[in-house]
Amino acid sequence: MSKCLILSKNTYETKLALLEDNKLEEIYIEREKEKEISGNIYKGKIIDILNKGEIIFVDIGLEKNAFLSFENKKNIPKFNISDSLIVQIETEARDEKGARLTLDYSINGENLVLLPKSKNLSISKKIKNIEEVNRLKNIFLNIDNGLILRTNSEGKTEESLLEEYKALKNIENKVNKEFEKINIGLLYDVNSILKRAVTLLDDSIEEFIIDDKTIFEEIKVLLEEVGKKDLIKKLRKYFKDEEIFEYYNINSQIERALDRKVYLDSGAYIIIEKTEALISIDVNTGQNTGNKTSQELIFQTNLEATKEIARQIKLRNLAGIIIVDFIDMKKISDRKKLLEEFKRYLSEDRIEISSLEYTNLGLIQFTRKRQGKELALYYREKCQYCEGTGYFLSKDRIILNLLEDLNSQIKSQDIKKILVRTKKDIIKELNKYIDNNKIEYIEDNNFYKEGYNMELYN
Repeated sequence: MSKCLILSKNTYETKLALLEDNKLEEIYIEREKEKEISGNIYKGKIIDILNKGEIIFVDIGLEKNAFLSFENKKNIPKFNISDSLIVQIETEARDEKGARLTLDYSINGENLVLLPKSKNLSISKKIKNIEEVNRLKNIFLNIDNGLILRTNSEGKTEESLLEEYKALKNIENKVNKEFEKINIGLLYDVNSILKRAVTLLDDSIEEFIIDDKTIFEEIKVLLEEVGKKDLIKKLRKYFKDEEIFEYYNINSQIERALDRKVYLDSGAYIIIEKTEALISIDVNTGQNTGNKTSQELIFQTNLEATKEIARQIKLRNLAGIIIVDFIDMKKISDRKKLLEEFKRYLSEDRIEISSLEYTNLGLIQFTRKRQGKELALYYREKCQYCEGTGYFLSKDRIILNLLEDLNSQIKSQDIKKILVRTKKDIIKELNKYIDNNKIEYIEDNNFYKEGYNMELYN
C-alpha cells in the first residue's frame, strides 16, 4: 500500500493530508485564529479555590480561566492563591465552561508517552508476546519517571526507543526551563501541525510533499530534533503551478467527506447523521443486489461497510457516542465476525475508542475520545434558518404563524402601522385571510428563520 503525506500552506491556513493509494485517510487543518489547544502544556497561576479545594480556577492566559477538578477524590492537593503550576489541557473550553486541566501532564511520542509526574512503567495490553513485553521492560527498567510504551513500540530496536526517550526528556527540560522564564502562558504546543506531520512521518510513508519552502526547512529541523534525521530523504518540494490539493485530488475527497451519504464500491451506502446526543451511522444495501443469497449479501455488505465507516469516523474526526446500525444478520457467527472485523479497522485509529459492543437492540455502540475539531466545522456552519434540522418552515406553517402574530398586534390601540417582509406567494395567500389598513407588505425573497420579518410602528 502506497502512503504519502501532502502539506499545503497559504496565508489563511495550513493543511496536512495522509493518502493511502491516493485515497484520503486523514486530514488536519490549522488556522491561526482557531488553533486547537487540547493537550497543550501551560504555566498557570491559581486565582480562586472553591469547595475546600475541589475546584481550582487557573489563569493560563486564555480568554476564559481554566479549571482543575478534584471532586470525588480522596486526596486533594493543597494549593494557595497565586501558586504557579504546570498544567495540561484535558478538555477544551465548551459553552460557558473554561478548559479543563490536569496536573498529570504527558508528552507523547510515536512509540512512547513520557509521564513526568509519575514513576510507573506500563506497556500496551495489545502487545501479547511475553518475551517482547519483558524485553521492553528491561530497556527502561532504571528510568526515573513514568513511561507508557505504545503498541507501536513492539519490535522497535532498543537504540531507536532510547533515542525517542531522550528526545521526550529534552522536551520536558525545555518545558521546565520555559516555566522559569514566563509569568503565565504556553509552555509546549502539541497541536502544531508541523509537529503532527513529524509524528506521522515514519518508515511506512514513501514521500512527504510540501508546497512551502519555509515549512520544508522547518520540517527538516524538527526531524533532526526528534531523532528522525534519516527520514529527511523522504521530503519533496512541490513546484507545479496547480494548487497541490487540487493536483492530488484531495479537495474533492474532502467535499465528499462532508456529505451525509457515502457510497461503497458495491453500490451499497452508509448514512451518517449527527445529533446533540450522539452520531448515528446506518448501513443500506442500495444498488448492491449481487448474485449471493440474501444473508450472504447482507453479511458481505456489512463487512464492506466496516472499513469505510472506520475511515469516515477518522477522516471526519467524529467524537462522542457513535451508534452503527448494520443490516440485521440472523447468524450469531456472522455478528461475531462483523464485530471482530470492525474492531480491527477501528484499532488503526490514533484516537482512543472504547466500549465497543452490541447493544440489546443489536446495534454496535462505542465512544471515541473528543480531540480537536470536527472536519465539518472547518467548512460548514449551522443553518441560521433551519437551525441544523435540514428543513425550512413550510409555507402553511409560516402563514399560520404570521396570521397569529398579525391578529394579536392589530388589536393593540398603540400600533399604527405593521410592516411585514416576506415572500410574494405568502403575501398573496395572506390577503385572502386578513385585510387591515394597518398592514403594509414588502416583497422580500430572503428566507428568514421564521419565514417573515415584522416591524411595528406607534
